[in-house]
Amino acid sequence: MSPGKQPTERIVLLAIAICALVLFGLSAPGAVAQSDAAQAANDEIRLNIEERVPPGWLRWDPDQVPLRPERWRRRMPRQCRTQGGYREHCSGERRVPESQGEARARRDRLGLGSRLTARWLMHRSPFDEWIRSVAHLGEEANLRFPVPGGRMGRGVGRVRRGSVRHRRHNGLDIGAPEGTSILAAQSGLVAYSDNGITGFGNAVLILHRGGFTTFYAHCSETLVAAGEFVERGQVIAKVGETGFAWAPHLHFEWRQRGWVRDPEPRLVNGEGERARRGRRIQ
Repeated sequence: MSPGKQPTERIVLLAIAICALVLFGLSAPGAVAQSDAAQAANDEIRLNIEERVPPGWLRWDPDQVPLRPERWRRRMPRQCRTQGGYREHCSGERRVPESQGEARARRDRLGLGSRLTARWLMHRSPFDEWIRSVAHLGEEANLRFPVPGGRMGRGVGRVRRGSVRHRRHNGLDIGAPEGTSILAAQSGLVAYSDNGITGFGNAVLILHRGGFTTFYAHCSETLVAAGEFVERGQVIAKVGETGFAWAPHLHFEWRQRGWVRDPEPRLVNGEGERARRGRRIQ
């Protein structure tokens, strides 16, 4: 090697050494350990829902829940009737998937999937642990119309008739043939997918960023399980008439931190156009 080339080679070797030190610093055991510790700490967060809810919520006997008005009892199948109550099997055939793998671990860690979970989200603000679990999801201003080909029926408000006219209707009914696909209105985390909420049959409840939730009831079957993340427009269930429903339709609710919101002004079709009454919406 000629003496003239030595300074150049030394500079090259020095540059290589500096790069190696930088790379080593970025992947140093301390940095890796810190990242792993943060992930481990997040994975260690556990929420025991039974410890968070009011004690009275833990006492639940379906035959003791009053079923009002009385005409609802008269219209129920004879084998379902009780004195002022209802029987569990009258919610319809339970057709829901079981959580698997990472979804199951997430469900157990965050206390998702139970009737208590759904009840809390439908009446209270989500726990901080739940809020953090969906903080990475994007902001979505509008709601995807959840039943392609469906028609909007009864909406939010005091729109009931007869003996139930005093009871507020908290959702939007969307009529469609049984078996029609139901889509997620926004991306989110499935907090509940089961058949244990009074009157709603097979139902799905999804938690979204910002403390919003969407609820899909009277399904013939649900296709997603608690603990799963779903994308906007993903098929999550099928239209049915389980629970206290007298014809196939979807009962759709939109809430913010437990407060009922009217979803109709935010609904858009698959093309992003405002969903309007009086026509089938794709």
